[in-house]
Amino acid sequence: MKKSNPKYQQQNINNLSKDSINIKEKKNTSILYFVIAFFAPVLLYIQTLKYGFTHFDDNGIILNNINFLSKWGNASKAFLTNAFINKPGSFYRPLQTLSYMIDIKLSGVNETWMYHLTNILLIGLIAGLLFLFLKRLLIPIKVALISSLIFCLHPLFTSSVAWIPARGDLQLTMFSLLTFIFLIDYLQNKKIIYLVLHWFTFTIALFCKETAAFLPFLFITYYLIFHYKKSLEKRYLINILLYALSGLFWMWVRSKAIVSINKSDSEFGLSALIANLRIIPESLAKFFIPSDIAPIPFFSVLNTLIGVILLVSIIILFIKNKERLPKEKMFCISWFAILMFPPMLYKSPDIDYLDHRFFLPLVGILLFVLYIIPKKWLDKKDIKLTSLVVVIIIFLSSFTFIKSQAYVNQKTFYDTAISQNTNSAFIYNNRGNERINLNDFDNALEDFNNAIKLNPGYAEAYNNRGNIKSNKRDFKGAMKDYDQALAIDSKYADVYNNRGLVKSQLNDKPGAIKDFTSAITFMPNYANAYFNRGNAKASNGDNNGAIDDYNKAIDILPNHADAIYARGFTKANIGDNTGAIEDYNKAINIRPNFVEVYNNKGILLGKMGNYQEAITEFNKAIEINPNYIDAYYDRAVTKQLMKDLTGAINDCDIVLKLDPKQEKAIVLKNNIQIQLQKNSAVKSISQKK
Repeated sequence: MKKSNPKYQQQNINNLSKDSINIKEKKNTSILYFVIAFFAPVLLYIQTLKYGFTHFDDNGIILNNINFLSKWGNASKAFLTNAFINKPGSFYRPLQTLSYMIDIKLSGVNETWMYHLTNILLIGLIAGLLFLFLKRLLIPIKVALISSLIFCLHPLFTSSVAWIPARGDLQLTMFSLLTFIFLIDYLQNKKIIYLVLHWFTFTIALFCKETAAFLPFLFITYYLIFHYKKSLEKRYLINILLYALSGLFWMWVRSKAIVSINKSDSEFGLSALIANLRIIPESLAKFFIPSDIAPIPFFSVLNTLIGVILLVSIIILFIKNKERLPKEKMFCISWFAILMFPPMLYKSPDIDYLDHRFFLPLVGILLFVLYIIPKKWLDKKDIKLTSLVVVIIIFLSSFTFIKSQAYVNQKTFYDTAISQNTNSAFIYNNRGNERINLNDFDNALEDFNNAIKLNPGYAEAYNNRGNIKSNKRDFKGAMKDYDQALAIDSKYADVYNNRGLVKSQLNDKPGAIKDFTSAITFMPNYANAYFNRGNAKASNGDNNGAIDDYNKAIDILPNHADAIYARGFTKANIGDNTGAIEDYNKAINIRPNFVEVYNNKGILLGKMGNYQEAITEFNKAIEINPNYIDAYYDRAVTKQLMKDLTGAINDCDIVLKLDPKQEKAIVLKNNIQIQLQKNSAVKSISQKK
């Protein structure tokens, strides 16, 4: 038996110790680089915390659904609705919806900083995960860090972070990177825990955005290129089975949430795909030469030509480059092609494309670039090369910092969009809508005129211009615009509703009811059309029919405070005082500052003889709106009934101070003064006796 050499043993111990130190150093370096990758985009986008909404989809997704999103009890329902919740749609983003609910839960209904903070944290995590993903694909650690920074600080992806509705793409990218990391770990280490994590994160990705349904094709491509040997391993068949189970479950749940809507072939399918082919060269051009980044992008002949040249260059480099195997480069191209395919199946009728949809697919192009760069460049420690990389990162970050400022608020967003694209009827129309919200009606009218000039067949612009004219009481002009909109789109429910409102103003109640009915025919869950038809029926003396319509509106939107109030008012008219008071209270619970409800509740209580309670309601109305004339007048009437004639005259004086021409207050004050004079005369006679 040979004796062991003590010197040799000591050398082995020293080698093991060095290996252990090296492993620890590499681990510490990886953690440090992950932290750097996380905080770099977080610090870049921290300014967006003070930004608001752009009213470009975030109004339809968030603002119009605050009642739903602010109730945590609706969390499970998020999986049974489309992205727009109360509006028909084909986009399924339940985890995006759930994340907005969490934002509201943590910060409150009216706070926008939390929405932006969530997006900021997501881009930070994505940068860190991209670093880990590239590292697992054997990209040198420093190059993996630099690449992750360049990618996540790139101005092309400004909208992915600064624009709140891009949340779904951020979530999709994060979970897609996670599921790939776990797949690589599973295939390398054969540990079942990584398989479970891979399957779990893939399933979550499905509920972020539909694009995730195509990830299994990429998983299989990765396996065949990097791990397939002579035959398909039986254990990998388990993966395929798990993908199928998750996919079938996702399809079943999605079918419960997505109601079939009539979309034209040009919006979904092959026609949309063909129309979107320009997106491929455009995305490449803007990725490599980010000089034309707009909040609402548009096709550019120059970008398309540059993109085609880049596409040809990629093909040439694919063929010429010999440092990487063709199948490895094919994986990069497959990543881009497979993940770019789903968004291209949808073509918006109003915009050419949106940059945030490139976020995940372009990871494949980043990887392709890293694969074709000579390895000696990647390993080279050159101060000039390092300086160039630093300059590139600073340039991209500065450009992104400036571009993100377009998302400060809706005015800045649309002003910036129009400054970069003066030929978009859609942008003019949207800016017009935002100017209406800001009570800038004259400029809104100008925007709608420009939209119609650019696109004479733009039904929505005619509808919106009709609304402006209606607001200005140009009812004839409004009717003409509504008629034109319906000539373009005879099933446009909003136009029927708006035209019905104008007919109501013109006292054409039957015509208004007919239009509201048409709106309901083309949009059966149109709560406001039921509400407006109820108002028209009530004005036409059909109180029971009005209540039926209010009930339907409330069934559709349980928190429709206006409909609940109107139902209470109508109940009061038919003598159902108890039901009226109940509805008034419900409306106040939903909208605590609903001043008209307090006033009408006070009137009803006064009629019921509950004078002191009525005074309390009038006081609440006046507290909310100190200039609310009706509340002072009705309080004066009630005080008169309570024999508080001095108090009644004081209220009349307030009314006349606010509006000296208020005839009913003048008449009431005169009557009270006559009553005071009579009381004084009676008192005088009584004293003489």
